[in-house]
Amino acid sequence: MTEQSQWLREQIEDLAVRQSQFTDRAFWLALSRLIQEQGRRQEQLEGEIDGRTWRPDRW
Repeated sequence: MTEQSQWLREQIEDLAVRQSQFTDRAFWLALSRLIQEQGRRQEQLEGEIDGRTWRPDRW
């Protein structure tokens, strides 16, 4: 996870804690999970690109 993503998740979780209504809090927590999932997918895609680039049989 990048530093920016981590900062964004921290800000969102802080907002979620300050919400009094369940629906608002649920929205912020879902958004935090979405950002986490996007970070995971980005790492997977970066690994896939590296793997495809460094395949000796494709050189």
